[in-house]
Amino acid sequence: MQLERLPPELTIPGLNPAVMAAALGPRLTLLWGAAAPTRTLLSMAALLAARGEAPRLFDGGNRFDGYFVARLARRLTDQPHAVMGRLRLSRAFTCFQLAELIESTAPDGSPLFVLDLLSTFYDESVPLRDVERLLSETIAHLKWLAASGPVIVGACEPQALVKDRWGLLDQLQLSADSAWMLRAPIEATVEQPRLF
Repeated sequence: MQLERLPPELTIPGLNPAVMAAALGPRLTLLWGAAAPTRTLLSMAALLAARGEAPRLFDGGNRFDGYFVARLARRLTDQPHAVMGRLRLSRAFTCFQLAELIESTAPDGSPLFVLDLLSTFYDESVPLRDVERLLSETIAHLKWLAASGPVIVGACEPQALVKDRWGLLDQLQLSADSAWMLRAPIEATVEQPRLF
C-alpha cells in the first residue's frame, strides 16, 4: 500500500503503515483497546476511499463520526465528496441487528470495517449464553467474508458493569487472524515553572 498522498503532519494511529499493511489482506483483523478504536478504523476507511475503493462500514456502537471523516477526506484529496460517497455505512442498534447485518452480507472483496462490534453484545438484557452463541455465528461469518477481502473489526474492553462478558473479547481475539491492542497516545506533560 502506498501512503505517499498523506501529508507529513497527518499523525493518525490508523494510518500507521504497519497496521494498514496487516489489515489490508484477506484476513480478519481485530483492533481493540480500553476504548473503541473508532477513529483509527474511520481513518483507514477514509484512506481507502481516497484511493478509489468502496469500503463498507457496519456501525455496532453508534460511533460513526461523519465530521471527522469529512475533515480527513479534505486533507487527503481535493475531492472530499467523492471520498464520502464511496463509504457505505450501515448501523445496528442491537446484537441481533448487527449479527443479521453481517450474516446477510455477501463477500465482494471490498474492505469491511465493523465499528465497535462488541458494544451491543455487552448488553446485559440479553442472556450471556445467547450472546456467546450469536457471537460465535457472527465471527464464523466474518471469517467467511475475510476469505475474499479484508475485514477489520474494532472492539473495546467491557466496562466495569459487564466484566462477566470479558470472554466475548477473548473469543474475538482468538478467532482473529491478527489482533492489535491500541493504546491512547501518551500526552506530553508540560513542566510548570517553579514560582518559589
